[in-house]
Amino acid sequence: MEIILALAGGLGGALVGALLSGRLIAYTQSLHNLKQVREREARTLLNLFQALHAELTTLWTGYTALVGEELEGLDKPGELTFAGVVSASQHYFSVYDNTAYLLGTLDPDSSKRLIETYVNLKTYFDELNTYQRLTDKHREVRLKTNVNLYEAREVRQEHENFFNYLKKRHFQVKGQVMGALEMLKEFITLGEQARTTVTFRI
Repeated sequence: MEIILALAGGLGGALVGALLSGRLIAYTQSLHNLKQVREREARTLLNLFQALHAELTTLWTGYTALVGEELEGLDKPGELTFAGVVSASQHYFSVYDNTAYLLGTLDPDSSKRLIETYVNLKTYFDELNTYQRLTDKHREVRLKTNVNLYEAREVRQEHENFFNYLKKRHFQVKGQVMGALEMLKEFITLGEQARTTVTFRI
């Protein structure tokens, strides 16, 4: 009888040990899987930050070389010459356009800042194209043989007003772009320091 009780006790202990061991293994596996998911999400965000930083840097550098530097130093609209105009309707914003849904994983303020920067930059590029068309119209009116003085004055005034507006917008958008680039740089640094962190808060 003692042998049976000893065997039953040993078997019960083995079953309890196996059950606890199985649960511990399952828990450890679950933690490992969760860690892998977080690392993958962190890598995705780090790649996103690097791609957005590269895209925004390239766009702003190109714009500055084509128009921005010249615009900052001018006082009159007739002095502004375009070597080329960046069009928001082109696919220059492909990284942002294809990954904007991932910005929802950021804290609301950071997400809002990045979205506002891109929307303002796109709008500004469209405004530059509108200004280019207005410049062409102004030139066309000036070169007419039968000049309507009222029309010429109206077009010139509209051209000057739009130029002054563009200068203000340039500095507004420049501030947003520089701020967004700095924020993305901080995110990249934080992401490289802690690859398992999914949410970055500044």
